[in-house]
Amino acid sequence: MIISVPRVIKNWGNNLNINFNKNFINNTVSFGRRYAKQKNNQELWKKSFSEFNLFPKLKEPVLGDLVMNHYEKEACTHIHKDSAPEGYVHIRANLMLEKPSVGGDIIIDDEIIEVNKNDLCLILASLENHCFTPIEKGQRLIYSFGAIIEKDKINHITESHI
Repeated sequence: MIISVPRVIKNWGNNLNINFNKNFINNTVSFGRRYAKQKNNQELWKKSFSEFNLFPKLKEPVLGDLVMNHYEKEACTHIHKDSAPEGYVHIRANLMLEKPSVGGDIIIDDEIIEVNKNDLCLILASLENHCFTPIEKGQRLIYSFGAIIEKDKINHITESHI
């Protein structure tokens, strides 16, 4: 999918305002991955999506905001699309808090998107196939803001209307 806004905001200015819960739960789908659900930070949640000219009103109801951590060598995320309620799109604004020396980049619809520490990246998670490349030497730590938005509220940033 082609979007008309920058996919990545380099060195997002609000990265210093991120505090997060480190009570990680192991992801049972694959090795070397874990996550920690986060409390609502409405101000940063709104700011993260406004960077992409998106103004959702609803948190993503299943996972909400979370910190994702890939901490073992070759840990990665499989290619997938996330679910969304009928008439909505699941969107994510992911802030790279820590990046391994090799790997940890996002692949969206077969394109590798380079995301560095403190970069904010938009994913239309229920519309785009996405995954992350395997990590090497270090860990990948992502603060992920989650929202659902009415399909017609993203038409202004997509090349083809949904």
